[in-house]
Amino acid sequence: MAVYRFKVFFEDSESVSREIDIKSSQTFEDFHTIIQTAISFDGAHPTSFYVSGDTWRKGKEITLLHKKHSAGLKGIWMHETKLASYVEDPHQRFVYEFDPEGGNWILLVELMKIIPEDSVSYPRINKSTGAAPMQYKMTAADVVPVEEEDDELVDDVEDEYVHPEAVQQYDATEEEESAVPRLVVKEMAMELPAEEAIEEEPAEDEMADDEDESHEQEDFA
Repeated sequence: MAVYRFKVFFEDSESVSREIDIKSSQTFEDFHTIIQTAISFDGAHPTSFYVSGDTWRKGKEITLLHKKHSAGLKGIWMHETKLASYVEDPHQRFVYEFDPEGGNWILLVELMKIIPEDSVSYPRINKSTGAAPMQYKMTAADVVPVEEEDDELVDDVEDEYVHPEAVQQYDATEEEESAVPRLVVKEMAMELPAEEAIEEEPAEDEMADDEDESHEQEDFA
């Protein structure tokens, strides 16, 4: 049985391509599944193959039967259409469109050659070139903001030290704050023992007056 070797590449970047081998008797749904595997997409969106010619114009559509399709809807469905039914040219081309309402991915498919069947499982990826783009692009809503600490604010808080006993004074009224020093002095005076009281020394002027009076008394005598 014949095996088709197709080259599949992105419309906007031929540098990202895949070579896929698939039997002529296999279906377009089999082809769709291996393409999704080859580019690491999830296959969860509407997809169609379009029969094309040399200019890559879309012709007859072969559609993936999706759950959203109503029963009895007519069309050419991938799961019941074999590749051989639409390969009419040695370099047959197809346009593969995936998720047209979302990412709108378009890949171009070209038959490279027909090879004999081998003792391997088909369909299979024969060659991969380049890294496929991410299916889902990140948006601003997906980015979680990282809160940065304000180093200057932290330093100011760490450098400023407030003694625990001083906290109560912040809530005191002006009248209460003015009374604090007087109360402290009064309490210290009451606690001072009598024997520790310091006797006041007479001033120098008073001592001089006493000496003059004693000299006058001596002279008078």
